[in-house]
Amino acid sequence: MKRSTANIELFVLLLAAVVLIVVFSILEPRFFSVNNFRILLETMSILGILSLGVNFLLIAGEMDISFTSVLELSAAVVAISSTAHMNTFVSIAFGVLAATAVGLINAFFAVKLKIPSFLVTLGTQVAIGGLVMILCDYRTIIIRDKSFINMFFGRPFANIASAVYWMIGIAIVIWFVLTRTRFGKWVYATGGNQSSARLMGIPTDRVKISLFVTSAILAGIAGFILGSRATSARPAMGTSYLMPAISAPILAGAALTGGQGSAFKTLLAAFVLTIITNGVTLIGLEPAYRDIFMGVILISALSVRYLQNMNRD
Repeated sequence: MKRSTANIELFVLLLAAVVLIVVFSILEPRFFSVNNFRILLETMSILGILSLGVNFLLIAGEMDISFTSVLELSAAVVAISSTAHMNTFVSIAFGVLAATAVGLINAFFAVKLKIPSFLVTLGTQVAIGGLVMILCDYRTIIIRDKSFINMFFGRPFANIASAVYWMIGIAIVIWFVLTRTRFGKWVYATGGNQSSARLMGIPTDRVKISLFVTSAILAGIAGFILGSRATSARPAMGTSYLMPAISAPILAGAALTGGQGSAFKTLLAAFVLTIITNGVTLIGLEPAYRDIFMGVILISALSVRYLQNMNRD
């Protein structure tokens, strides 16, 4: 039954992608072009990486909504470091350490103190967002490190930004971990039934701590990419990714209760959401319509899944 449901979800996502591409191509001929698909993939890279981090935690039955602030923090740290003319790799290390620290804070309160992760990460999202404002002094900081910019948004091959290769590489690693390693089995077991997983000897707390840190580091990498693309860092630069990055794993079949999720389908769902953003922009509609479309799609997907679960019961 689970495999059948997974196949249906995959089919629906593929169908949605094809239908949206056809509709937007009819409405705006510029949509169906090599250049636009390149832009689409480059735009998707940030959402894709964030969604993969969210999906990782959802499978384990946890939620992290602080990733937008972690994105902003890592970009701000690199921007400040570049202003101080620090070495590129030192700047990146500081950005990763900042993201890791937030992940550990989230893990401590959610895993050790047993506070619901949604509430914990809501608090850290607000707190880190305020910290970014202070670090940036409420203004935009220019990133002057050309090596850093080339590393995360250069064009090393086929005139495609390196951000796309980062996304693909991360997706492959996560897919491999979830489907081919013992740790991946632990993640699914922890989200499926934590008590049973503990009885089987699975270190569920360690698994969740690892995932909170991994999710934060992925948000940090997304911040490096967004900062490189904009060649700057500023407060609230990641807020527009909050809803799409949570929606993508859910559209891909992840359950809020844990135990379900797919890296490949999450990336495909992120692609569908990016098509909507790109298409709405090209045909000249206001961004509000994009939010309406995404909201309708998310509610529809959740409704279908609810009906499926009702029929199964």
